[in-house]
Amino acid sequence: MRKKALRKDFYMEIRKSFGRFLSIFFIVAIGTAFFSGIRAAEPDMRLSGDAYFDKSKLMDLQVVSTMGLTADDLQAIREVKGVEQAQPVYSMDALCDVDGSQKVVHIFSSQDGINELKVEKGRMPEKADECVADADFLASSGYQIGDKITFLKDEDTEVTEELTQSTFQIVGSVSSPEYISFSRGSSMIGNGSVSGFISVLPESFQMDAYTEISIQVKGAKEETAFTKEYDNLVDETKKQVEAIQSEREDIRREELMQQMDQKQAELLAEVPSEAMEIAPHFRIHALRLQRHSHSPNKEAIHSANLSKKADLLPEVRIPAHLRQNQSHAHWP
Repeated sequence: MRKKALRKDFYMEIRKSFGRFLSIFFIVAIGTAFFSGIRAAEPDMRLSGDAYFDKSKLMDLQVVSTMGLTADDLQAIREVKGVEQAQPVYSMDALCDVDGSQKVVHIFSSQDGINELKVEKGRMPEKADECVADADFLASSGYQIGDKITFLKDEDTEVTEELTQSTFQIVGSVSSPEYISFSRGSSMIGNGSVSGFISVLPESFQMDAYTEISIQVKGAKEETAFTKEYDNLVDETKKQVEAIQSEREDIRREELMQQMDQKQAELLAEVPSEAMEIAPHFRIHALRLQRHSHSPNKEAIHSANLSKKADLLPEVRIPAHLRQNQSHAHWP
């Protein structure tokens, strides 16, 4: 009897405020459907992303260093347990003119077998004075395939110390697995925001050392990105790479100190003995001059004290879009 009365009361309440009942009903129904759709689509989205990463051979780890990485560093990383392949990269940020204003672009050398670029239009570079550009950057900047683009370090300084020339011809538009979002990153020059990327041949750079090394981990391709299994596998190789840090940074620091001593001796040999008597502190100035003029990344060590390990710190990191935790490990 009580259940029948309660049921009758429900019907009466709904009949009195039928519009409110329908509103609540559809709000709950839409919310449930939306949540169910997200939960159902999440595995498919993960698998689609993993398939794209595998097809484009996206790196699993990246090693960077403020003082540059050498061929010996590259070989040492290739011999680390768990590393399937490692490829060196030259890179830098530069300015280019877009409708009368200076925009920042990230320039890097093409790699063989890792982080493969997809050609949207045109072709890949075949000569040292050719480049391919970010397809989105071309669409927004007004540059077209066949145009020439000039890069500057600042408004008046060309990039001829890092690149073989400042002006390149755009021969194609590309997309990169390293850039899957609208953001192209930040920079220490210009307005601080990178507008696009440019890729050139490795021989277009004339740096003394690499700026980055991209790593693919053995077995990572068989695992699905954004899963614990993938993260655990990559983390284990990351620890192995970090294990050789101390030895490699000591060697690199010693190399740079030897280069500085050699350059200092050359500068002192060119100074007349009379000048040495007038300028007793020339040795210190020569040393500072060397620190400011011979480095793969001048901005990074403009005021570096090479007696400290902190100035030579490499860094091993997992690409942001392949990790849920945005932290990365420094080599102490």
